[in-house]
Amino acid sequence: MFCGFWGLKIVPGKTYSQTVDASFRVSNAALGETIGDSGRTSVLLTVDDKSYVLCSLTPGKIEQQSLDISLTGGEEITFESTGKNEIHLTGNFIIEEDDTNEGSESDDDDDAIDFSKLSPEQVQELIDGGYINPEDVLQSLGGEDDSDDDYDSEDAEADAQRIIEMDSDDLEVDAEEELEKEVKIKESAKDAKKRKLAQEQEAAAKEEKKRKIEEAKAKKAEKAEKAAEKAKAKKPKQQKLARRCVKKGARVGMHYIGKLTNGKVFDQNTKGKPFWFRLGVGEVIKGWDVGVAGMKRGGERRLTIPAAMAYGKRGAPPDIPPHATLVFDVRLMDFKK
Repeated sequence: MFCGFWGLKIVPGKTYSQTVDASFRVSNAALGETIGDSGRTSVLLTVDDKSYVLCSLTPGKIEQQSLDISLTGGEEITFESTGKNEIHLTGNFIIEEDDTNEGSESDDDDDAIDFSKLSPEQVQELIDGGYINPEDVLQSLGGEDDSDDDYDSEDAEADAQRIIEMDSDDLEVDAEEELEKEVKIKESAKDAKKRKLAQEQEAAAKEEKKRKIEEAKAKKAEKAEKAAEKAKAKKPKQQKLARRCVKKGARVGMHYIGKLTNGKVFDQNTKGKPFWFRLGVGEVIKGWDVGVAGMKRGGERRLTIPAAMAYGKRGAPPDIPPHATLVFDVRLMDFKK
């Protein structure tokens, strides 16, 4: 039969040796709350100078392992680990059948933990490790109520009175020490209950904040999308207007500057009414008929015209000498069909 809680926290690099006084059973091995390394950590048990691996735990893969190892009184044992993670071993003390009475209580009562037999530190470790619920501790010790107040002096006085009324011959330990221990256990349980409630409230608040942020983002995105659609609907469609090129037979109006290759200006029309002529029919020198063709309204060109396409070997005295190459900077102001 099992009675009471047994536990051992194995810290990396340390060994835990003892001669078993009271038989106990190891029923579970679990990684500690803080993970020091992602590698595997193994639990070793040495009995009578022979070592055995009880289990191997790896974060993210196998973080706890059920065991069924019983160790009896008088055995020399050593617990240790390989790896960098802390491991918690838990189980129960074993009561030999000879020590039990035939009129024992039900199986459910046998499996229940007697918190009065544990130290406040052991109870706190069980609560912190998540092995027991603080409300169960309070209920077991008679300290569970609807109030959120800590276990106070009035509670302690009531417990003291209860102990005084008990037959002193039935007490196994000093009443004052027992009361002090029970008070500490109750305080630990109530503190743990409050921390648990605070953690749940904090998690709920974070979840609500996250939900509101996501909701605000969704509304902002929807608003931006609607604004973009509205702006797109208002924006007029741009139409590209084809700019036509001047072709043979069109009447064109030009501004120009005519120069010799030495830079001397012999003729120009840069302001006012443009110079008009019909393109490609011989109204101007051939260099213009060829050079202006294909221009667009507002376009500019530089025409370098050889003498053969200008005034030839005679020139145009007195400003243009014979065999002269001419340079015209021209701008097409307008044209008509």
